[in-house]
Amino acid sequence: MNPIPPRQKLLLTSVMRPFGGPGEGDSVGAELFHAQVTRAQGPFSLRQVIRVWAIDYLAENLETPTVTLHYPSRRELIAELRRGEYTHVGINFVVATFHKVREMIPVIRRHAPNAKIVLGGYGTVLPDDVLTPHADAVCREEGVGFMRRLLGESAERPIRHPHAPIPSIQVLGFQLRAVVGHVTAGLGCSNGCDFCCTSHFFKQKYVPFSKTGRDIYESLVETKRRAEAEGARMNGFIVIDEDFFLHRRRALEFLDCVREGGESLSMMGFGSVRGLSQFTAKEIAEMGFDLVWNAFEGKSAGYRKQQGKDFGQLYAELKSVGCGTLTSMIIGFPYQTEAIIWSEFEELMALEPGMTQCLIYFAFPGTPFHEQVVREERYRNGFKRAPDLRRWDGFAMHFEHPHFDDPTAVEALQRAIYDQDFARLGPSPIRLARVWLSGYENLRNDPNPLLRKRAERLREDVRGALPVTTAAIAFAPSSEVRERARALRRDIIRLTGELTAKEQLMSAGAPVLYVAARAARALGLGQQPGLLRTEHRLGERDGALASEVFRLQGGARAGLGRMLVEDVAEHLRRLTLRSRPQLGREDLAAVTTRSQPMQRSLPLVADPARPCPQLGAAE
Repeated sequence: MNPIPPRQKLLLTSVMRPFGGPGEGDSVGAELFHAQVTRAQGPFSLRQVIRVWAIDYLAENLETPTVTLHYPSRRELIAELRRGEYTHVGINFVVATFHKVREMIPVIRRHAPNAKIVLGGYGTVLPDDVLTPHADAVCREEGVGFMRRLLGESAERPIRHPHAPIPSIQVLGFQLRAVVGHVTAGLGCSNGCDFCCTSHFFKQKYVPFSKTGRDIYESLVETKRRAEAEGARMNGFIVIDEDFFLHRRRALEFLDCVREGGESLSMMGFGSVRGLSQFTAKEIAEMGFDLVWNAFEGKSAGYRKQQGKDFGQLYAELKSVGCGTLTSMIIGFPYQTEAIIWSEFEELMALEPGMTQCLIYFAFPGTPFHEQVVREERYRNGFKRAPDLRRWDGFAMHFEHPHFDDPTAVEALQRAIYDQDFARLGPSPIRLARVWLSGYENLRNDPNPLLRKRAERLREDVRGALPVTTAAIAFAPSSEVRERARALRRDIIRLTGELTAKEQLMSAGAPVLYVAARAARALGLGQQPGLLRTEHRLGERDGALASEVFRLQGGARAGLGRMLVEDVAEHLRRLTLRSRPQLGREDLAAVTTRSQPMQRSLPLVADPARPCPQLGAAE
């Protein structure tokens, strides 16, 4: 008789908070916008804690009882380990948070000594000799299939999209009581840019989670239905896909579904010039996109994703239908001098993007650019001797550059670009409201009923920006921006009507909110994410209610007083121990002196019943 296998139980967790401790930069954390995009905008910065959606997908698609922890403190992690009786613990991380993983491993070994530790996420591009001392398994592929093999589960079931909403964006410390839905349509990217970890992690292949546009649409509708059944309002969606519009046939099917449904969606997604150029602006508007993340990179970077419509034409067309852009720029390309960087920045400013990200060209392990830098021995001596992985985040210059002898000069340029972007174009909420107002004005009488519905929805969004205009008129960084805010306010009133009593009250209170938000940032109050814990196959309900996700934003709902005590104590602990959360020179030498072609997952758990899946290329 075969013995009954022991019952398995899985804990999936992000790295521990707090973020921004001794030696850490503020570019890596739980907030994408505030950490990397609107970082120079002070209280006007967009605040939104993003879930680690990878662990939500794993929890949804396994049969093993699972608990997820988003942003636990040390105490919260220990408490979970003590009561959980876990057989496996999985940690999702990036290279810049590997020092946190190293701090978590002894905690897990002590409080769950029999648990197998599994490492996953883009941090697993680090070499085996760096990772294997800390883990029993390393996932360097699509995680659902890997974990099913590791846990002995069937790999045949299709991937289901989890109900994993996040809080709406917070501005000036004001939290809108609505949530944002999420669907990951696919992983990886076939564009193959030489610096891109995402593309080369999946060997320049696209791994679809949603093979049809109908699947994407129905998943969005279902997560909204569930949120409403839980008593929450879902006012938008994020579709995670490195280049949604590149997959034309699927996107057209999605468009057909939206037309059939007849409701105007509000979405954020990612699209290259190459992908966006396959559609008219009105088609993109009908799909429901209010914000598209687009890559400007560098004028002479030469990436194929930049091929298509002229940037000026594309951006003007998108703005005309109320679709804003989050535009990424890269500095540090070999062809760039300081003068060229500022010239390209001027071209970017002329496009007037709603948001701007500026990162430094980066040689990430597993990418062709990393191979080139290692082959040419261009890593700076300091990084060869003891590379500090906490700065592998797009905000540091690691390699020799033909036009910059001092790496700090490039880093100073990066800071100046963020400051100039804010000083010249102003707060992103104001910039986006201007685009949405243009969309409302142009579409309100459109013969297409779906676009008329879009216009009415954009009108509501623009009205919501009125209090921010008041704060911007008082506190914007330049006279030019203050005048932009006044003009926007006048145009909103001209096109959509006078302020209601409630809007007047909120506008009057906006400067007070600005001052309070600025003080909270200065004092470090409410700046850390809170714990979101979910259970799967362990009780009557899987996952968290939509109303519970506001804990992610920290503050009173997450237990502000207790969080402050824990997080301050953790900062003090690191300072007292004078911890240097980085590996020794001999251990890290491989990262900067040896090429790192993408290694295989460990252990090599084969599934003989299923051949290697076909990885779909762009249609």
